[in-house]
Amino acid sequence: MRYKYLMLLASSSLALGSAAHAQNAEQTPTADQPATAIGEVLVTARKRTERLQDVPISVNVTSGEELASQDVRNLEALSGSVPNLHIQATPGNNAIYIRGIGSSPGNLAFEQSVGLFVDGAYAGRGRQFAAPFLDVASVEVLRGAQGALFGKNTAAGAINITSNGPRATRELATTVTGTIDGDNGYEITQIVSGPITDKLLVRLAGKYSDNEGWLENTTTGDHNPGREDLIGRAVIDYLASDTLSFRLKVEGASQDLTGQPMSSVGPGGAKSFTRATTPGVPDFDNTNSFNSVLTVNKDFDNGVTLTAITAYSAFDYDKQIDSDFVAAPLLRTIFQEEFSQISQEVRLTSPNDGALTWIVGAYAHRNEIDMHQNSSILMGPFNGASDRLFNQTNESYSIYGQATYAFNDQWKLTAGLRQTWEDKAADQTRATTGAVPPSWVNTPLKGQREESQLDPSVQVQYVLDRNAMFYASYAKGSKAGGFVGAQSTGGQDAFEFEGETSQSFEVGTKLTLLDGRATLNLAAYTSKFEDLQVSGFNAATNAFITTNAASAKSQGVEAEGTLRLHPSVTLSGSVAYNDAKYDSYPTAPCVYKNGVAPPANCVEDIGGVRLPRAPKWSGALTLNVDHPLDNGMRVQADATVRGRSGTYLEENLNPLSYQEGFSKVDLRLGLVSADDRWTLALIGRNLTNEWTASHSYGTPFLAGSQTYVVDPGRVVSVQLGLRY
Repeated sequence: MRYKYLMLLASSSLALGSAAHAQNAEQTPTADQPATAIGEVLVTARKRTERLQDVPISVNVTSGEELASQDVRNLEALSGSVPNLHIQATPGNNAIYIRGIGSSPGNLAFEQSVGLFVDGAYAGRGRQFAAPFLDVASVEVLRGAQGALFGKNTAAGAINITSNGPRATRELATTVTGTIDGDNGYEITQIVSGPITDKLLVRLAGKYSDNEGWLENTTTGDHNPGREDLIGRAVIDYLASDTLSFRLKVEGASQDLTGQPMSSVGPGGAKSFTRATTPGVPDFDNTNSFNSVLTVNKDFDNGVTLTAITAYSAFDYDKQIDSDFVAAPLLRTIFQEEFSQISQEVRLTSPNDGALTWIVGAYAHRNEIDMHQNSSILMGPFNGASDRLFNQTNESYSIYGQATYAFNDQWKLTAGLRQTWEDKAADQTRATTGAVPPSWVNTPLKGQREESQLDPSVQVQYVLDRNAMFYASYAKGSKAGGFVGAQSTGGQDAFEFEGETSQSFEVGTKLTLLDGRATLNLAAYTSKFEDLQVSGFNAATNAFITTNAASAKSQGVEAEGTLRLHPSVTLSGSVAYNDAKYDSYPTAPCVYKNGVAPPANCVEDIGGVRLPRAPKWSGALTLNVDHPLDNGMRVQADATVRGRSGTYLEENLNPLSYQEGFSKVDLRLGLVSADDRWTLALIGRNLTNEWTASHSYGTPFLAGSQTYVVDPGRVVSVQLGLRY
């Protein structure tokens, strides 16, 4: 079936010609700028198209062209180049952190503290849009609370991903890109776009990849995690009139993983790109997902635009891991889940001109989780299993508005407000068989929650001129409470946790310098979190414990800049300093002190302790060259150095979980034909083969041993792109 799909894409390319990029992250000099000027970057961070330099928010923007040229295939790969963004890959779900704050993935029913929005659709579950990047127009990382405009579960920030649509090219076109990752595998992507009629335009995109992993499995001889992806997307635009348009996006994906990127290191052992597993207990992780979004835009005579976004999202996955993480047959865990969500947003947006601009809207969604988890143990006196079934339904409703008033050419005031109502109901059944640890219980659990939040925001801007803007802002964010999903331990008192809130203050400036040849954006911030939701692994019970920390604070500074050194050479960089600590957490499990493990069942107030996965320093520096040759061809080169300072990866500050500071080097060398019909590139990521981990926890049942989720090592690829 997959090969038939690839053949269909290949055959359709015979009739069509070259694709263009969407406008969301377009960077072209304006008519009154010199050729050496840096082009304007357009964003939709406030649900309308604006210049990045005009938006009073700390936003990092990566264009789809940059993602494709640097072979950045997913959010995990992108996070290394975006300061204060961390993606935590785990055996259960991935979690997103901004400025050191996020929802640790130990509770599989957790929603994120960083909201993910894809083509206007909200995704609170990590697997809703887990498929790799495909035909992306732009990725915007919005730092700080975004509750007033983006809504629930954006207490720490939001990520806004926009796909390319057929309006980017009004002529028949196709692009085929193939990438070979050394001996590890390959990837092929095809995009077909163009008009069917004057009013009906279509863009089709598909990707197939089959790659081995970066960890040698010393038990099987394979390289883990092996990964096979198949993704297909159709975007259809119907231009009913000059004032009415419809866009339908339909996307399906399957993702099959063999093995896990997890490596255990015994007492006194050395970290390496190897792992050992139990013979006869294969690791696998198979996910199928489907997403559709219908967007309707109606422009009225007074310049107001009505937008309606209807979205449906669903996934199911089946996963098994050798959860003792060693070669001995001690523990196996099976994860299965089905999820579905339907949402509706309606909003009215004023025109951009005039002293007063505004946006008002309403949003609602309903989702349901059906989760099954089974743990089987064979360790000492234990030879039993725990089987859990968890169901949760969630309904969320909100109304919101935001208005900006320009008092004159210099001063602007923006105020926003969102009211959200949230209902959740959950129940869980548990059954044990055989001899199991005493912490594994059979108690059924049930709960229901109703809560509401009011999230305001205020921003003041001073515009010196088009090239200099200063701002100060306040924003409140919130994340709903919920229930612990499919846990083998704990009773009714540990089943439910409360919502969290944040208040963020930020001052910043966005400058365009040197006659448009440079930009410099600065931000200083402080964010206070109350009832921060925390889930930490307890190796003694082989379970994640979910609680609310009393309070935490994240504060620091961020700087991003670009300098055009020559018409063909651009230097860009970003750096962040972040100080994230618990202010108060009186019911926290005790942490390591001076390398000494805390006693069992110890509880203490860890106020003043740094949050895990929150390095003080992070940054990246990129030199880009795009130089024409005498024969019309172009040489392209990108060299990037990205790095972070040290941080703990585990809540209890186990010294074995400490990730030392590191830097990684990426390089791309490319050649483009004179007619832009083909591009050939050599791409290297992590060329120095640095060993780093994104997550860590104590290996179950083996004192002094630590398990790591290991990031990819060196990858060298050859990429060929063809356009017709």
